[in-house]
Amino acid sequence: MLSFLVRRLGLGVAVVAAVSFLSWAFFATAASPLWRFFGTPNAPAVHEIVRRAHLHDSLYTRYWLWLKGLFTGQGFGRTAVENQPVGSIVWPATRITLELIGASLVIVVVLSVLIGALGAQRRHSSLTGGIRGLSYVAWSVPAFLLAELALQGIVRVGPGWHLAFGGAPTPGGGIGDWLSHMTLPILVVAAGLVAAYSRYVRSAMIGALAAPYTAVARAKGLPEYRVVIRHALRNSLASFVAALSLDFGAVFTASLAADWVFHLHGLASVFLGQLVGGSDPFVIQAELVLVSVLVVVANLVGDLVGAWLDPRAQLV
Repeated sequence: MLSFLVRRLGLGVAVVAAVSFLSWAFFATAASPLWRFFGTPNAPAVHEIVRRAHLHDSLYTRYWLWLKGLFTGQGFGRTAVENQPVGSIVWPATRITLELIGASLVIVVVLSVLIGALGAQRRHSSLTGGIRGLSYVAWSVPAFLLAELALQGIVRVGPGWHLAFGGAPTPGGGIGDWLSHMTLPILVVAAGLVAAYSRYVRSAMIGALAAPYTAVARAKGLPEYRVVIRHALRNSLASFVAALSLDFGAVFTASLAADWVFHLHGLASVFLGQLVGGSDPFVIQAELVLVSVLVVVANLVGDLVGAWLDPRAQLV
């Protein structure tokens, strides 16, 4: 286990380092923070920004200064034009995105397991057939379109639902304010994912219920609920967790769509706002590094949980 963790952490650091350099090489050359000064390129303010942000230095020098700042207490640095700490922009956005993903994953795991287990045990009932049909529909609708349809639908229903129609939760607003702003985006992100991952659970459980170890457990006289939960379901969850961790990018993409449509001011709002309203490579760089860290951590956690669920799995 320890050797596995060391190898995976080393690989994760290498991946994050590669992403940071490649993204820097692209955005530092393609995105200019001086876009708003194109009409006055010789203004004193422009020269001050170029000096402070080292914009005339080579690409490698600028990357090294940024990388050194991560380990010398400067964090992600400061924005080129406004000279604000990049952390004050990306950390609140990261918190909102993590809250959106975390709450959505809780719903995805619970409902996927329930729907998948029910579908495996009652494969020929009309109820499970109807649930499968709804799953196909939900999974076929793109996340951004589902978010827009949900938003327009709630607006037409009216304020009786006590749900906000957009915007981030108010700092210090309490759990009620958070639920008002986050409930609809969370449900939108979870809807399509439940439709997909409940199919994983169902397929894995159908195979587990027909496996020899399940027949042996029944022959020993174990109650059916123990056969289903302890043997079939636990073995099925290992493949479900592996699929979910490998598809973390899809989870993250769905959260970005909901974030943008509902104006939650998460990572998607900051990233697209940078692309539309003027690009600061320091902000974009910080976002991409944080996203790569999230993906690496999600895959590592998925491997560890999968190994715990199925001790037969070899961590290599």
